[in-house]
Amino acid sequence: MSEKSIEARLSDLEARIGHLEDEKAVRELLSRYGYYADACLDEEYFGIFTDDCVMDVSSGAAEDPYGVITWQGKDAMREFLAVRTAGHGDGFYGRSLHMQGNNLAIRIDGSTAVANGYSFILHQEEPDIRLVSASINEWHLIKEDGQWKVQKRIRRRVGAPDSAKVLRSTES
Repeated sequence: MSEKSIEARLSDLEARIGHLEDEKAVRELLSRYGYYADACLDEEYFGIFTDDCVMDVSSGAAEDPYGVITWQGKDAMREFLAVRTAGHGDGFYGRSLHMQGNNLAIRIDGSTAVANGYSFILHQEEPDIRLVSASINEWHLIKEDGQWKVQKRIRRRVGAPDSAKVLRSTES
C-alpha cells in the first residue's frame, strides 16, 4: 500500500478545512437570521437571502393549522414584514427570540447546502414569556460571491403531515 504524497495529503486537508469553514458559515448565517429579526435589523435580515428567495411556511393562523403560505422574492418578504401577515404584530419587534439551529444537520455539496433542524419563537408579553411557534425547518442555501445565503426556507409546525420529509432533507 502506497503512502499519499505530501501534496495529496495537503490537498485533502485543505478540502476538509474548507468544508468545516462552510459548515461554520451556514450555522452563523442561521443564527444571524434570528438576531436580525429580533433586533429589528430589516436590511441585514434581507441581506441573508438571495434575490429570488422563497419562504414556504405553515402559519398556524389559518383554519388549517398546517396550511402553507409562500412568499417569493425579497419584495414579497418586505411586504410580509410590513403587513405582519405571520401574526407577529407591531409589538413583536424587540420582544421576541427567534431560535434556529436546534438539532441542526447540514449537508454541503460544493456551493449549495441543505440544513434542517428545529426552531422556536418566544415572545415577551409583560411579564410572561410565551412560546409562539415550534417548528421543523429545511433551509436551502447557496454560496454567492463567497457568502452563504438562504435561497429557500421550508418551515412546518410540529405535527405537519410532511414534517418527516422536512427532517430527512439532509440525508444523502
